[in-house]
Amino acid sequence: MKNTLMFLLILCFSIPAFADVCICQYPKEDAEFGEGYRGEIGFYKMGCALWLLKEKSCRREKIMNINTPLEPYLEKVLRKNEKVRVGYVGHWGSSEDYVDYLKTKIEPLISILQSPIAVDNTACYSMEDSSMVQKYLETIPSTEEVYITVEGSQTTSIGMWDKVLPGKRKADLTAIADSRGVMSVYPSCKEFNRKRCTVFQENESGQCIDEKGEQRELICHRTIKEKRNGDIKEKSSKRWFLKDEIDVLKEKLFAQQ
Repeated sequence: MKNTLMFLLILCFSIPAFADVCICQYPKEDAEFGEGYRGEIGFYKMGCALWLLKEKSCRREKIMNINTPLEPYLEKVLRKNEKVRVGYVGHWGSSEDYVDYLKTKIEPLISILQSPIAVDNTACYSMEDSSMVQKYLETIPSTEEVYITVEGSQTTSIGMWDKVLPGKRKADLTAIADSRGVMSVYPSCKEFNRKRCTVFQENESGQCIDEKGEQRELICHRTIKEKRNGDIKEKSSKRWFLKDEIDVLKEKLFAQQ
């Protein structure tokens, strides 16, 4: 009996508390925000299933059409001190659209639910202008207990598929903003530099933070390699490069020609 009780106590303390409500949204053809296409809806839902699988500590999980109001569901299931996590899988247009979505769909929930809300947009361009999103979020009265954080891609994105496709790829260059006045958070340059991007992202760029804490620009560019004999060769494969480094290699390539 003592051994059984001890086992149950260990189990209770070792299993993480399921203390969040997680919702993944997808668009249909009449999407109020984002863009959806009839033949792709199955893929959006599959992406949402992957997003929910990736999220940890979700007490409740639900996949919803982005046109469906969140408030009725959350008022029924959300408990005090729980966080709401909202994902999105589909197409997107811009940071301006992201701000409109947050104003219309997410900000009103703050005063009603009095809970922190984290939004993760896996589609393209939602954080192409992360400073615009950050500036908007800072207009929302927030505390350490009630706030909004948002994440999204600075460039073209392949969404959840970036996390399941094989290979040394790091396609989704994201950024994070926070209503508590924290500056936009960019990923580590080291995490992306020289990793494969996609043909859809060629010449697209975004921001990252280097080991010194300085903001740098990454660009998805054709691979340029410098051989030991000093020759420069450009390949068709695409990788992320720090822009100032690729500029130096391009100058050497031009001089060689």
